[in-house]
Amino acid sequence: MMITVNAAQKIILRSVQHFPSEFCPLKEADGRLLREDIRSDRDQPPFDKALMDGIAVSSRAAAKIFPVDGIAAAGGKPLAVQHKDHCVRIMTGAVVPQGYDCVIPVEKIMFRQGKAMLKEGVAAKPGQNVRPRAADVHRGDIVLKKGTRLLPVHIGIAASVGRTKVKVTGRAHVAVIATGDELVDVGKPLAFYQTRLSNSYALRCALKQTGLCRVKMFHFPDDPKKIFKGLRAVCQNFDIIVLSGGVSKGEFDHVPKVLEQMKVEKLFHQVAQKPGRPFWFGRTRDGKPVFALPGNPVSTLICAYRYVIPYMHRACGVKIPQKYVALKGKVDWKTNLTCFVPVRDCSPVDFGGSGDFASLGHADGFIQYEHGKKQTLWPYFGWRT
Repeated sequence: MMITVNAAQKIILRSVQHFPSEFCPLKEADGRLLREDIRSDRDQPPFDKALMDGIAVSSRAAAKIFPVDGIAAAGGKPLAVQHKDHCVRIMTGAVVPQGYDCVIPVEKIMFRQGKAMLKEGVAAKPGQNVRPRAADVHRGDIVLKKGTRLLPVHIGIAASVGRTKVKVTGRAHVAVIATGDELVDVGKPLAFYQTRLSNSYALRCALKQTGLCRVKMFHFPDDPKKIFKGLRAVCQNFDIIVLSGGVSKGEFDHVPKVLEQMKVEKLFHQVAQKPGRPFWFGRTRDGKPVFALPGNPVSTLICAYRYVIPYMHRACGVKIPQKYVALKGKVDWKTNLTCFVPVRDCSPVDFGGSGDFASLGHADGFIQYEHGKKQTLWPYFGWRT
């Protein structure tokens, strides 16, 4: 029985098994999904900090000439103020000594015989060129929220509060399996009637791009016994199984029957969509999802972005709001099925059907389009996740 796209999505998301968390060294945490709030271990800045090179003085001092009592360097211990009418030379990032409340930039000062003289028109103002203690963050404040995808800036923030390890979502082990005697791996010689194993490379990249999984590729021939043996091993050792090919009704489309023999529960087979109608989805006896995608390259990749990646996001607790765009131009597909239309800058690209992989290179994603619906905004799925 063929079901709608929305019904398929609901079934898939209801079957989600959440990924466990793990602790990861900070040096290896880029791209990972944070599973804890990270709090500051101290005030930031932890002291009154000089923002410029110059001299630190008290704004209450009426003098224009200040004897220099020392030099405060970044990373050095705070200097003790001996006389509030004196000053210390200070470098950017250094501790402003207690008793001083402003920094006069070096370009506004002249130094002679151990004294600093303010140039004409220069005055000391409270707080000038000083970042007060805790102006950015107080100790205990949250600096990174649970659910953050860790980018370089976040790694730097975590390091600044002393974290050497962070709690992140564990990476799922995903098996990407291509089926078909016609497939030949990249780099190997092939006859004109054979096809390169492009689906698996595209799937692997799309899934790894999420930062949520490790991916291993497999290739099974059109032999039900070999598919059964290979799938049985894969289902034991991987968390998510993604197949491409062998799911339609042809003589060599063995995947649905093999999955039935393995007691994988079928949740649906066939979705009212173009491309990708033969899509099959189910789960193993221990709840692992099995996505059996159509083998045509466009169908495979679009189904991965429309269904597999949203499953992974839900399993990790990631909430990504659906993006909607206004379609520029007409969709000239004569069908009552839900259409996944490749677009670039919201305009449909020339498209030769579910086998036309090359045309996807001209698109930045696809829209989910319904003929006959009167709406101006359509769900958009981009290649960047």
